Amino acid sequence: MSSKAKVFQNVIYSGLAKGTTIICMAITSMVVARNLSPSDYGVVAFAGIIIGFLGHFSDLGVGNAAIRRHSLDQKSLQTAFTLKIILGVGAFLAVQLIALFAHHFFQHPATGDVMRVLAFNFLLSTIGFMPGVMLTREHNFRALVIPGVLSVVVRSVIAITLVLSGWEYWSIVLADIGATIVSTVAIQLMRKIPMGFHFDWHDAQEYVRFGAPLLGSGILVFLIFNLDNLLIGSILGSVQLGYYALAFTWGSFICGLLYDTVNNVLFPAFSAIQHDQAAMRRWYLKTVDLVAFIALIVNTTLLANAQFFLVTFLGNGSDKWLPAMLPLEILCVYGIIRATTEPLANCIMSLGRTRILLQATILAGLTEVGLLALVVTSGKIELVAAAVLFAYVTQAVIYIPFLRRHLGIGVRDLARQLWPIVPALLVGYGTTLLVPASIGDSLLTLAVRALFTALVVALVHGLCTRFRCFQEASGMIFENLARVRA
Repeated sequence: MSSKAKVFQNVIYSGLAKGTTIICMAITSMVVARNLSPSDYGVVAFAGIIIGFLGHFSDLGVGNAAIRRHSLDQKSLQTAFTLKIILGVGAFLAVQLIALFAHHFFQHPATGDVMRVLAFNFLLSTIGFMPGVMLTREHNFRALVIPGVLSVVVRSVIAITLVLSGWEYWSIVLADIGATIVSTVAIQLMRKIPMGFHFDWHDAQEYVRFGAPLLGSGILVFLIFNLDNLLIGSILGSVQLGYYALAFTWGSFICGLLYDTVNNVLFPAFSAIQHDQAAMRRWYLKTVDLVAFIALIVNTTLLANAQFFLVTFLGNGSDKWLPAMLPLEILCVYGIIRATTEPLANCIMSLGRTRILLQATILAGLTEVGLLALVVTSGKIELVAAAVLFAYVTQAVIYIPFLRRHLGIGVRDLARQLWPIVPALLVGYGTTLLVPASIGDSLLTLAVRALFTALVVALVHGLCTRFRCFQEASGMIFENLARVRA
């Protein structure tokens, strides 16, 4: 099977898992948002900031370093596993310590307890580390679908059951723990690898050399993504954080979806062709084209229907979440830009030039700190969203020269791929505004409006590009069908 067909199959497998994720997340979010207050939503978001921060220390890029190795024997894999255990235990203990002082930073009595419970994920996630590394190295994404689907379904069932039983924010916390347990056990069953401990200093140093810049850039990326949440929660309180966290979750939802579906598949694929610049250039441009197209459709649809989404879908007809509307609209644009940028990280990591990621995130981090210092005291979370958007865009100063030097891709090449985004977004948004509000505000009419927006965006983008995304996708589909029949 050609590498192109293999990658496409892996994207399909990941897409099936993420399709389940979308359905489950939509149902769960609707139920949870209708039954939780903005304050409850805020406490989980704040605890997630601390857990997410220490999560970078619990990984240190060890998994990616092991995946990227030319050869990986049992002792090298066990060294990576041992290092992962050490880092996970350290992160768990750090959370227990920080939780003692959580009430000084966030005025909610349950913040510390929520952090303590969520910290168990650091320990539980190590169970599936070795099989996860091996399945990814083998490009066996078919086997990774089952743990992913089971995890999503279990999270939804637990969250919905508990929130309807009155468990409030604990429903989200316990659902997360339950999903991690199911996922790690399932992945062990898919690729049974006996747990064993070994520590080779040479291998460990190689993992750390690869992962240290990733840790630095990961921390800065985390700050870029969460400094806004931290400042809003500490200065403006849990209610405003609840509004902003909800807006950020949905505005960046497509980024996480595409990262898990496409980018995780592409990292091992790019690693395999890291010495072939022409192939990497070709694959990168095709990836950016497809990812931008998908992100454009999803986030423009959400942008154009933000008010109906917040009132009808999440608010059950009430305006409880309406203060999140303007930040959501700004972050929808941010989501398109971020989703389009993220595939570059696969090229950078596969080439082993992780310092580029560190430099780009330092620039964006410093920019964001400066802007947030100016806007957060205004009390307007939409200005915070705008600051985050601008800070993220500044990374282009680092990434564009990298593309030109290492992949032979200039600004003109990127513009040729991405210019249709602008007319498609504007036309899709503008035509949706012409749809009369008198058609109603039920879930059915919201679905009709969303479908209308998506179709307009897809049509305009297709006319501008001669439907190249459709042609590329259909070509790979027919190629795989021909192989199956043969």
